[in-house]
Amino acid sequence: MECVKTRAIVARRANYAESNCMLTLFAEGMGTVSACVYGVNSKKSRMKTASQPLCFAEFVLIKSKGDIYRAESAEIIETFYPISEDLTKLALANYFLDVTGDAFSAEDASPLILLLNTLYALSYKDVDINLAKAVFELKMMQYSGYEPNLETCIKCGKDDGISAFSVLGGAVCDSCKTPAMLPLSKDVSEAMKYILNSDTKRLFSFKIADSAVKSFAGICENYILSKSDKRYKSLEYYKKLI
Repeated sequence: MECVKTRAIVARRANYAESNCMLTLFAEGMGTVSACVYGVNSKKSRMKTASQPLCFAEFVLIKSKGDIYRAESAEIIETFYPISEDLTKLALANYFLDVTGDAFSAEDASPLILLLNTLYALSYKDVDINLAKAVFELKMMQYSGYEPNLETCIKCGKDDGISAFSVLGGAVCDSCKTPAMLPLSKDVSEAMKYILNSDTKRLFSFKIADSAVKSFAGICENYILSKSDKRYKSLEYYKKLI
């Protein structure tokens, strides 16, 4: 039997039978993987914690039928437990998992690394929840091939008078903007440039005025929704809570 050791985060869990469950894992070097855990509800099971959503662990997987694996064991790396104690953060984390699932692949671990760093910030850093969401969305768009142009107007190419953002692809100048576009202040533009030019470990090492967070968050959310062309129920649920 094929045996694989990989680090992975539990994205989804579905119980079946009396004491088994099926996990959806985002696994390094493997992409999205389905793995069953037998006897997980047993008192003797060593997989209880590792089978919970958001748990990041080093799993030992054994190939079963088709594309399904059996999770034989797991060494926990991080549970992100503080998120599970906050309903709003938990709802946001589920949205992050949905977005990551759309971008993650066996060939590119960047979306998974972004997810882990954002979950860590939500768990252990004093980061504004809306700011964390915006940073995640913008960086994920970059990884997905939709990095916005913030240096010049996407309509005419001018590099001065930038004052708006178009979900079509980036910055727009005073002469080209329309009422439907989103205002883009200098503070928000600089924050966005910082995020696009930073690695994931330094994503939250910047400051932005509290008054600009709402505008920043609005731009990032509208941009990701326009490019994904998808309705995220997890996002709708999160917005009901805030």
